Order: sequence, then structure tokens, then C-alpha cells
Amino acid sequence: MKNIRLSSFFFTIVLLVLLPTGCTKLASDYDETSTISEIILGAEEAYEKEHFSRSAEIFLKVNEYFPYSDEARNALVKAIEAYHAGSDFHELRSLSKRFLALYPQDKNAPFAKYMIGMSHFEQMIDVERDQGSTRDSIKEFSDLISLYPKSKYVALARKNIRIAENQLAGQEMAVGRYYLKKDNPLAALKRFQTVASEHKGTPFYPESLYRMVETYLMMGVDRQAFKAYNSLRNEFPDSKWASLASILLRDSHLKES
Repeated sequence: MKNIRLSSFFFTIVLLVLLPTGCTKLASDYDETSTISEIILGAEEAYEKEHFSRSAEIFLKVNEYFPYSDEARNALVKAIEAYHAGSDFHELRSLSKRFLALYPQDKNAPFAKYMIGMSHFEQMIDVERDQGSTRDSIKEFSDLISLYPKSKYVALARKNIRIAENQLAGQEMAVGRYYLKKDNPLAALKRFQTVASEHKGTPFYPESLYRMVETYLMMGVDRQAFKAYNSLRNEFPDSKWASLASILLRDSHLKES
């Protein structure tokens, strides 16, 4: 008798846990006989239960059965939001591009463009690995600024571009330092020069000048070492990198010609 009661108790617990999932409708539960209100309600319920992909799929049913309506356009925006909430970056990017193709001048077009950028930005990985997503995010955010200069997303896009550029500069520096440790100064120099020429607005710029001094000294190219040092001293006279570069030159017993 006791075992029967325990079994009944655990069955009830399992049922309660599974019940919310079972009550959430699927996109396939809606057809052309469903009303806009029914579909939107189902999508919102799925979103509230954090079934984000399902929510997006249901929102898309509005566009399928009621195309070219205001509700369909708004549902596309809601579906984009749901895909973003669920970190479904492929679908997020695809649907955002679709929205822009259909409604390039809509008030939500800047949002869709921003979401394309975010689909890349949120996939940025550590500086030791390929930065394709980082570069793609910079391109999309830059396009947003160009296409929708008065949008409220411009400030966010600029902020994310700075973060992405820091990521790219960080990767170049990491690879450059690696080449230095492997006694390959020429390969290292190319990385440091890239940071010095293309990423001046990042925190890595002063270090890139210092590393150029270090690398040129390793290569025996004294004149270029002094040139890099002078740039560092003029632009960042009080930085630790300027001090370290000064020590390097002093210890090398070189005099500027």
C-alpha cells in the first residue's frame, strides 16, 4: 500500500513538471482556419515559457496565413526577437534579412539590421581563434550606421564595433607575441604593423608600437626601432610601454642617428 502511494505521488510530480510543456501548442497546430489572435496568443505563451524557437515558428504562421497585413509584419519582428532570445543565430540572421528584403523602409528595419549584426557579434569567440564572425559584425553594424544614421541603434552599433575591433586587435597581438616567442620576428612584425595601422583606437595600439621596437631590435633594424619608439614616446609619453621601450633601447646600447 505504501509503495502504491509513493508511485502515485511521483507520478503526480512528473505530470506537473511535464504539464506546462504539453500545454504549449506547436506551430503545426495552427492552420488557415486559425485567427490572428489565436496564433499570436499561442506564440506569446510559448515565449513566456521560454520555448523561443517554437514561439518564433508560431509567430511566422501569422505571416503565412495573413500575408501583407500589419499583423504579419509585426509578427515577423516578434519572431526575430524570439530567435534572438533563444540564441538561434542562423534563423535570426535569415529572418532579419527576409524582413529587410520585404520592408527596407519600415520603422523596424534598423532593428532587423541590428539583429543581423548581433547574430555575428554574439558568436565572437576568444582572440586565439578565427575572427570571421567579428569581422562580419563590424561590417553589418557599419552598414547600419550608413543606411540608418538617425536610428536609435546607431549608438549601440558603434559601441559593438569598438568591442569587435578590440577583439580583432587582441587576436593580432596574441599571434604576434606567439611568433616572437617562436623567434619569427618577420611574421610577428606584420601582426604588430596591422594593429598600428588599422586599430589605432584600441587599447592594444600602444603595445603594438612597443612590440615593433622589440621586433626591429631583434631583426637588427635599428633605424626602424627608433622610429617606432619616437611614435610611442610622442603619442603615449607616460605609458608603461614607452618606459619599457626606453629600457629596451638603453639596454641595446644603441644611439639614435
